Amino acid sequence: MLYIAGVGRSGSTLLERMLGALPGCVNTGELNAIFSRVISQDQRCGCGEPFSACPFWTAVGEQAFGGWESVTDRMCRLQQHLVRQRRVPQLAAGVAGPDFRHQLADYLDGYQRLYRAIAQVSGADVVVDASKSAAQLVALRRLRGLDLRVLHLVRDPRGVAHSWTKSGIRKPQSRDGDTMATYPPHRLAVLWTTLEIECGAVAASVPHAARVRYEDLVARPRPTLARAVAALGLSTDPAALDHVGERSVVLEPSHGIAGSRSRFVSGRVELRLDDAWRSSLPVGARRMVTAVTLPHLLGYGYVGRRSDLVAPGAGS
Repeated sequence: MLYIAGVGRSGSTLLERMLGALPGCVNTGELNAIFSRVISQDQRCGCGEPFSACPFWTAVGEQAFGGWESVTDRMCRLQQHLVRQRRVPQLAAGVAGPDFRHQLADYLDGYQRLYRAIAQVSGADVVVDASKSAAQLVALRRLRGLDLRVLHLVRDPRGVAHSWTKSGIRKPQSRDGDTMATYPPHRLAVLWTTLEIECGAVAASVPHAARVRYEDLVARPRPTLARAVAALGLSTDPAALDHVGERSVVLEPSHGIAGSRSRFVSGRVELRLDDAWRSSLPVGARRMVTAVTLPHLLGYGYVGRRSDLVAPGAGS
């Protein structure tokens, strides 16, 4: 299972779909949202159908659980109780009472069944999960027998902060006109730093991991993706990246769930860097985000003399 870790609004839907087009891979969207939002709201699948009418997800539900209705409420309750940001230290250390351990085992068994069913229904060897959630990743790290590979996606936090301040953006998969959440820059800066530390720590603990900067993925998609794929121990056949051009990518419709508006775009997509934050993020907010995230900005090559280069370790 290939898990894309990071912070929302960093280009994970694009990356997930690029990976899903590799031979032997299937992209599934943000699977941590399947029980909490996708099923209950009957959100649209990437294929365009409501979740309840999608033949792929119907088959997955039958294969994994004998139908979604038998597990959705229980899995949603377990997730709300167990897989929270404040629980990350507890999940990582494994320090918990018997009730917590029993509930976590039940939760992880549900996801193991889900991943296996997706692989069986799709015929894929690699399931690409773009959940990003650090808490979900730390929990999955405890699942025995799971071949977990981590792709750590990062984006300049000032761009992430600007994106999270936008209000009134409709969730494209929602059928009720729901809008996407917002975060003030100061909260986002602290959250971004925390999640980067957690995701980086888990990535360093697994045998196969890679780090990719959003900015490199858009500017140099083919070499950036090729380095990441090689580091993750996946196919290194150049033909596997035929769908990736110099500044564009060909995306086929998929059965990914949740994510950004790019979930429903198909065909040849021209890649353009979204750096509107440079002119639109207020100066005070920009300085505050820069100050809070400065160690990572330096480490990832976003500021300083290396800022125009590929970040150290990016894609490798």
